[in-house]
Amino acid sequence: MAYKSFDPYTGTVSKEYDLISNEELANIIFSSSRAYRKWKKVNIEKRQEFLFRFADLLEIEKDFHAATITSEMGKPISQSLAEVEKSALVCRYYGDRADEFLKPRKHASSAGSSTVRFDPQGIVFAIMPWNFPYWQVIRCMAPALAAGNTMLLKHASNVPQCAENIENAVIKAGFPVDVFRNLIIDHDQVEQVLKSEFVRSVSLTGSNTAGEIIASKAGAGIKKLVLELGGNDAFIVFNDADLEKAAEAIVYGRFQNTGQSCIASKRLFIHEQVYPEFLNLITGRIKALKMGNPSLKDTFIGPLVNKSAVLELERQVSKTVEIGAEIILGGKYGYPGDCFFEPTVLVNVSYDSPLAREEVFGPVLPVFSFRDYDELVCRVNDSRFGLACSVFTENIKIIDQLSEDIDSGTVVFNSYTKSDPALPFGGVKESGYGRELSEYGIMEFVNIKTVTVF
Repeated sequence: MAYKSFDPYTGTVSKEYDLISNEELANIIFSSSRAYRKWKKVNIEKRQEFLFRFADLLEIEKDFHAATITSEMGKPISQSLAEVEKSALVCRYYGDRADEFLKPRKHASSAGSSTVRFDPQGIVFAIMPWNFPYWQVIRCMAPALAAGNTMLLKHASNVPQCAENIENAVIKAGFPVDVFRNLIIDHDQVEQVLKSEFVRSVSLTGSNTAGEIIASKAGAGIKKLVLELGGNDAFIVFNDADLEKAAEAIVYGRFQNTGQSCIASKRLFIHEQVYPEFLNLITGRIKALKMGNPSLKDTFIGPLVNKSAVLELERQVSKTVEIGAEIILGGKYGYPGDCFFEPTVLVNVSYDSPLAREEVFGPVLPVFSFRDYDELVCRVNDSRFGLACSVFTENIKIIDQLSEDIDSGTVVFNSYTKSDPALPFGGVKESGYGRELSEYGIMEFVNIKTVTVF
């Protein structure tokens, strides 16, 4: 199975990559383990300097990197540029703070005083998706390398040029040889990597199916594992909300990256007192979104990643309509190209429908109304996912209650949900476990070692 760089807007394949052999893979793993022995001894301030160089390079060459994102998975170019800039930002975050996070700490103990060290583990194996092909890799890479680990990347097979560009940028930034390696491998070879004694940690961002498979195989080798999986996040609008601000937020929070985001707001709950007014506000804004060529800076809705994604989205919408939902906006697909699905809004949606129960990866928004607090919490939490939730209200009591009652990894009030390098990110239930970003994220990639001297 070769990797193919496929442009979902033009429908063309620009480049193919052959898989490496099992022997080559074994040699790369061994080389990464040797590089780790040297890299972990490099002064942490020096490791941070490499991250700053890498960030500088991303910013200098951001047009090149953004164009690759757009051509390989169809993201509108303005959003691709923002992704590269955010990737540089997370490098600077750990470049500024990793030494502080990893400084040994004194603790009172039976010996009078003990020390807790934060030592690197070895090779981190990153398995990453196509929808944010730079950000997902680099938000894992920055803390892992800062902590003194080396990394092997298995990227999605449809974004090989993005993966190649990241590896080339690492080299160009001056990182030592084999500290970061990109692997062109198939699923069987993934198992070969997971079985290696040199691989100590695994970080996967992807589908729940992939999470189940990797978790079972990593667990067989007792590997440390971070899973960031699917989401079916709620966006809640109370009757005291700033409706204009909330309307702007749901449009961006749902439809950025053409709706192909695990953390996108995928279920809209509107208080019945403001339901008609808010629905009118959002439909007008959604109609105004420009759909088309993702290389144009004013395009907001590009193609989905491939035709299969379009057909899956059509299945979810049509099944939901069959059991009573009504499309009030959009619903058409295949124009202006095979991989397009126009922004779509549905009402009268059953809580048992695919749009309510499944993760929806595309520009489709099901709308629900609610009357009281308890009903709302039950409906929002009635999901196998628990990644994030956005809420618009000015009521401090409700903010305090929902902060505790919503079963998710993140709750954001009066904005749409987005990750921040300074804050831990991850989910509960079938959205995964472990955390990325912030001090908590770097701790996923270290051995928290207790040292006591009597």
